[in-house]
Amino acid sequence: MATGQGYASRCALGVESTWGTGVAVTELIPFTSESINRVIAQLESEYLDGNAGRRNLTNSVVSPAGDLECELVWDEIDTAIVGIERLLTGALGTGTWDAANSLTQYTLANTISRSYTLAFNKNVSVWESLGAKINTLKISGSAGEKVMLSAGIMAKNLLRTGDAGITNAAAALTALAPANIPQNIVFDDCVFRLADQANAIASGDAFAIDSFEVNVNNNFSEHQFSTPDATVTSALYSHEFLRNGRRETTLSITMPRYTADTIFGWLNSGTALQADLIFTSGSYIFTILLPNIRVTGDPTAPISGPELIAPSFNFTCLRNAGTNTDMTLTDTTAITEELAIEVTSARTSAA
Repeated sequence: MATGQGYASRCALGVESTWGTGVAVTELIPFTSESINRVIAQLESEYLDGNAGRRNLTNSVVSPAGDLECELVWDEIDTAIVGIERLLTGALGTGTWDAANSLTQYTLANTISRSYTLAFNKNVSVWESLGAKINTLKISGSAGEKVMLSAGIMAKNLLRTGDAGITNAAAALTALAPANIPQNIVFDDCVFRLADQANAIASGDAFAIDSFEVNVNNNFSEHQFSTPDATVTSALYSHEFLRNGRRETTLSITMPRYTADTIFGWLNSGTALQADLIFTSGSYIFTILLPNIRVTGDPTAPISGPELIAPSFNFTCLRNAGTNTDMTLTDTTAITEELAIEVTSARTSAA
């Protein structure tokens, strides 16, 4: 009998053409952990009949959700693709291949239509999430560590080996075995730059930081259920997740030393800022572009004892809408939303 062991597990995904209809997996995702679970509402009978015992439980609606934690890596290609860029399209909404510059541009879209079949081989069985969409995305890093990516997953259904309708068997995941081992993107690959919008951001705008966190929250609707109609075939499974409010995009940084009041001054004056994080390794480049941000919250530079004072800052990312024309994508396309990501890796087409 097989025993589920984390080291022997693997994750893969396929892009669905119809939300919630399973497809064969095509790409490996180098992940570190996952917590996607098939939550089933259980209804308990509570009628009174002169007995202290608990009554029957009846299974009701299904609400799979959880987190997928990954190391941020450079996508590689052999017989199959292994990497994380496919998740960027799922979280931001759009992935466009720039053939002239051999890079992929990931930009924010109002509608997140991309959904996946996510399959995990847990050795005992394959767990397959159908209609998986990415509600939240976090990219974070600290000095001396690897950069991490966390995706908050919401799914229509979760099947296991032997369940009716499951698409992928363990062999499908085992067959995806690229020879290339993806290379980690690490914190010391990064240059962080921050400036006002008076001029294009430049090398002189670099700031020393020892940690950062970029968050995108799509604010999807929770699992929503109804009786069947033309689009819903079962009252047990949710409607497709749609944006249920404005998305929230934020940046947080910490600095190892308090050396200037520049950012505190920008908060006081309400200055519109721009920032980017550029990770470089050989010919590979991963760039996070933030064309229109403001210092928000309560910046701190606390005295915690005799040690060095370490300030921290939070920023809210706002729609650009052509306000900052100096920060554009590599092909000079304007960034009209709060955030864009460009990646040069082994990919030769859009994720």
